Amino acid sequence: MNKKDIGLYLLTIGLLVFLSSCQMGGSGYMSEEQREELETAYDSLQSNYKMLLANYEDATDTLPSDLQSVYRQIQKMHSDMDVSHRQMMAGNMGRHMQGDNMMAEGMGMHMQSHMTGEWYSQMMGMHDQMARMHQRMGQQNMAQMNRRLSEEYGNMRKMIPGLDEPGEVPFNKEGDPALLNGENLYSQNCASCHGSNAKGVSGAFPPLVDSEWITSDKSVPVRILLHGLQGEIEVQEQEYQGSMPSFKARLSAAEMAAILNYLRDESVGNHSNISQEDIIRISNTYSDRATPWNAEELNEQEHGNQ
Repeated sequence: MNKKDIGLYLLTIGLLVFLSSCQMGGSGYMSEEQREELETAYDSLQSNYKMLLANYEDATDTLPSDLQSVYRQIQKMHSDMDVSHRQMMAGNMGRHMQGDNMMAEGMGMHMQSHMTGEWYSQMMGMHDQMARMHQRMGQQNMAQMNRRLSEEYGNMRKMIPGLDEPGEVPFNKEGDPALLNGENLYSQNCASCHGSNAKGVSGAFPPLVDSEWITSDKSVPVRILLHGLQGEIEVQEQEYQGSMPSFKARLSAAEMAAILNYLRDESVGNHSNISQEDIIRISNTYSDRATPWNAEELNEQEHGNQ
């Protein structure tokens, strides 16, 4: 067998492995059975979400203004999540492609699956926090409905193949943070939880302006954006409990840098800018990270200052 034949043989083997991974759920692809299971779960979630909205409309007058604002944000986020979900499902339905187009489709599907998984995680965290807030107010029915939705999002996320497997998530490394408006990017991606002024919602969503987690060593806020945050965290001497998703599939390195620099500039004190290169370097350092960080891990700075 000459070198040309060997090359063709290896290429054929590679394509067969790729096709096999698509059929088995790799690269974000789902089998027909997996798709049907996820669609059934999604239909149930949509039904429960409509019930929540109906109850919310009935209870509007009894809710504080900040909680009403969060519910309005949830409705917008649910709409955006729905678009991402439908794009992922449509991509899975049309996955039978050939040659180079199939390879490109596989990479695109991988990105879309991670993006949808991030939406599921964000909605899971939002509804979990809403459940806690209603619980404190003694509104057991609203708390239970939000808790159910949070659990459903968590279960749906588990149905997407490959989300928690170590490996590089598709990541846009193009662009220049200096040419981007960090405040606008913050409003589009972060304000729904942390407020339009980045001062959070007391007892539910922590402030980001003047947060020690934003103004500390560059590695800390970058890792939170790259991989998410889970569990208890103390911000400005107040305890918060919840989760924040990764934004790696939704934001480019330049966009992450622009958002973090906006928050650091708005905070008291002088804080060095985070460059696009910083984001990429830290991403490469923790490329095998597949799960959210917790506060203890971030404080440990296992790999030293980044």
